[in-house]
Amino acid sequence: MQYKTIDLLRHGEPDGGNVFRGRTDHPLTEQGWQQLEQATDGGDWDVIITSPLSRCHDFAKSLAEKTNTDLLLADELREFDFGIWENQDMAKVFKEDFDRIKGMWNDPMNFVAPEGESLLNFEARVLKAWFGCLARPEQKQLIVCHGGVIRILLKEILGLPFPNINRLDVPYACQSNSSNRR
Repeated sequence: MQYKTIDLLRHGEPDGGNVFRGRTDHPLTEQGWQQLEQATDGGDWDVIITSPLSRCHDFAKSLAEKTNTDLLLADELREFDFGIWENQDMAKVFKEDFDRIKGMWNDPMNFVAPEGESLLNFEARVLKAWFGCLARPEQKQLIVCHGGVIRILLKEILGLPFPNINRLDVPYACQSNSSNRR
């Protein structure tokens, strides 16, 4: 019996401060690069799969070159689209638009960011990528992605109820692992 191991790695600290950063494409800070280098030190993968956003892709490309590992781009692994809240200071949005944004926590199954994405569409997009990864032949995969993507994947893997996804702490450069018997 073989095991497939998939490591989920959140990007490191990006430029731009404490904002809603979904489709906003901020690069990593120097600290963000260091966080990811520490998190991947000594790692060994057959393939690296990454979100196309630079805070994931740039490091994943560098790591793939350094370790001579194949790199694949997965557009479905982009972060949640926060719509009108994109690149806006989080504290300001919570202060000025709390009645709308609280739905992300209170009723995630029905939440849609204004001019953005619904959480259900986000989940469907991310799970499409996930099932694609599971179907790949490589036994050891690294997925470099975003906090929201990892929360959706952990919800799926652990069988968590949808409202609990925002209780999961997914700090910069954290790594989660999933093994699957085949």
